[in-house]
Amino acid sequence: MRRITQFHLEHVQALFLNERSRREGIRGSLSTPVAAISFAVFAFSSLSVEVDPERWRQASTLAIFVLGAAAAIALFASAWQVLIAEWLFVYHEPPRLVDLLDDVEGGSDAEEEAHVRAMLAASYAVAYERYLQGNAISARRRTWALRLILLSLLLQALAFVILPFHRAGW
Repeated sequence: MRRITQFHLEHVQALFLNERSRREGIRGSLSTPVAAISFAVFAFSSLSVEVDPERWRQASTLAIFVLGAAAAIALFASAWQVLIAEWLFVYHEPPRLVDLLDDVEGGSDAEEEAHVRAMLAASYAVAYERYLQGNAISARRRTWALRLILLSLLLQALAFVILPFHRAGW
């Protein structure tokens, strides 16, 4: 077995703690798409009040319905991406030192210390790898959530542009 030095332990611990901080940053930034989703829902309700469904045969009304349906799909897809981004966070902590010490078999103090250091370093390394993978996936999902909410808002804006034509009866 390779000898794990204190430097190895401190290095993997620092990697783990940095990735853990990054995870909290990603989680905090999920509030941006959530706020945008609530804004989009409000815009949606404003649009729905302005459209007269009895004019459904008019081209402008059909265009607003199509744009609204596409905006709703993008809105739900964005909410799904936020949900998955949060869901995919990996909650893996290194074992407690007390639990590691229970597994240490008798031997010299130096052997026990080396064994505990190796187990703790391995535990931090595994936790770091899981955080790294989970953070990459969650950051990608967060980005897609933002793109989809922007698409929804753009489609709603186009529907609002068509609204005067709808009111005029075109």
